[in-house]
Amino acid sequence: MRKPMNSQGRHLLGKACLLTINFAVLSTASPAAGRDPVYDARVAEGEILTPLPGDAPTINGAGIRGVRENKHFVYRIPCQGKRPIQFKVEGLPGSMELDAERGVIRGRTPMEAGDYEMTIHAGNAHGEDSRSLKLVVGGKLALTPPTGYSSWGGHMLDINHDTVLKVLDVFVNEGLADAGFEFICIDDGWGLIDPDLYAGNVFKDKFADSGFNTEAAREWCENQFRRMGDFDPASVVGRTRDDEGRPLTNHHFPDMRGMVDALHAEGIKAGIYSSPGLTTCQIQLGSWGHEAIDARQFAEWGFDFLKYDRCGIRFRIAKARAEGGDFTIEDIWKPMIGHLREQDRDIIYNLCQYGIQQPWTWAPEWDMQSWRIGGDLNTHVHGYFDLALRIAGDLRDYSKPGQWNDPDFMYIHYIKDVDNKGGPSSEIQQNTNERYQYATLWSIVCAPYFFSTDIHKIDEFTIRLLANAEIVNVNQDELGVVAKVRRETDEEVVMTKPLADGSQVLALFSRNPDEESVISVTWEEIGIDGPQSLRDLWRHDDIGVHTEGIRVRLSPSGCAVFRMRQP
Repeated sequence: MRKPMNSQGRHLLGKACLLTINFAVLSTASPAAGRDPVYDARVAEGEILTPLPGDAPTINGAGIRGVRENKHFVYRIPCQGKRPIQFKVEGLPGSMELDAERGVIRGRTPMEAGDYEMTIHAGNAHGEDSRSLKLVVGGKLALTPPTGYSSWGGHMLDINHDTVLKVLDVFVNEGLADAGFEFICIDDGWGLIDPDLYAGNVFKDKFADSGFNTEAAREWCENQFRRMGDFDPASVVGRTRDDEGRPLTNHHFPDMRGMVDALHAEGIKAGIYSSPGLTTCQIQLGSWGHEAIDARQFAEWGFDFLKYDRCGIRFRIAKARAEGGDFTIEDIWKPMIGHLREQDRDIIYNLCQYGIQQPWTWAPEWDMQSWRIGGDLNTHVHGYFDLALRIAGDLRDYSKPGQWNDPDFMYIHYIKDVDNKGGPSSEIQQNTNERYQYATLWSIVCAPYFFSTDIHKIDEFTIRLLANAEIVNVNQDELGVVAKVRRETDEEVVMTKPLADGSQVLALFSRNPDEESVISVTWEEIGIDGPQSLRDLWRHDDIGVHTEGIRVRLSPSGCAVFRMRQP
């Protein structure tokens, strides 16, 4: 495969072409005329914009973390630079210790609530960096959006122990952890299918209370089995719980605790999946009636994140309504919350009921950290714009530190077909500019910054796209304010996002898939006074001071994102 031209070469070439093709335009746009030249942000197909990190250390990630009192704690300091790097932390609580070579903090959180100020130092033969880190104990979790990887899109039912460790290898050795990615999460596929459900015996008495003793349940199960395609569900059929009621894993996960320990050894957190129903979406074991046991088991395995999915509960709801009652959202979703809080480690609660019953209006007060606002994106990735604009519009006030609107994962590069979950993955029909739009939007609207891809097929472009620390840092800014839409037409979108240090992010998007465009923005239009020094966050390029605004040339479906500050 042809290696794309590096971003610097492409950018300079683009400027040269622009000067040749548009000389008349540029000659009238001189500083004397009160206008800045057009900035060329066009991107060629396959072009990698993100430069490789330098050798000197650069500490990334959020400057604030929320935890509860006296909980198990693991944190990898996200730091780019040439290894080995030596780390030091001033103000580290006595209940924690630092692995100075890996840059991993472990231990227990302080027993008393309050703010604990630390200073992190990182140094190697090429330089050093330092930054503050505030540990907020006793309040909310997820003070910035969670970041990480989910197995669902890329692997679906073919997820296993070795694949999770492959993701860990990519996180650590390809720079994703250094850029700020924290969680590796197993989605559906780790549990077992009840033999009676597999045999179609849904009318058995043991399923009566859960509502799975109906013809509707039988049809649903049969349809889900059909959609497994090349995956043989018989390979994961078996007893779902042990004699004490604890969940059992299928043969793809022979040592769940050992796998999680391997992640924690590198400072990476682990996530797992379940459902408040009798089963998950793939008819594997759900947590209905066993919430306390399952929460305890998830904690004993060491998990730090739970995606809790709606599948399987629909039949319990139908049963309650058929009997003249109802099964409320509180009945469904709230029990697991309390049991997670009882554990000796913080476990983030990611609600997945697809925006039904407007979870953003009730999930925050129930101590849920994030909630889906719509269905699965999967290959429907061109819906990313509508979801992002919804978060930046009607739902904007519901996103804030500790509570985040979740538009689903960024499905990147190769994923599987939901109607053939055991079949091979295939490349998403999404061009290079659209992929830059996707990642930019998820960053600036404070979406949980999760991606999913077939990790065995991940390429350099995808790694560099995701491992742009300056884009991840915008998502992880501690102010936690969703970008505001300043202009929206059928052809273009202009958005701004304030950051904790007083600077702002300016993002420009072309919605024209066929032609190049030039987007003009004045500082007056977006409420900015005076000249601004701009940095192109995808290219890591300081582009100088712009006095009154900026004009940017974009590729079809292109985007540009800048950090603005007073010079």
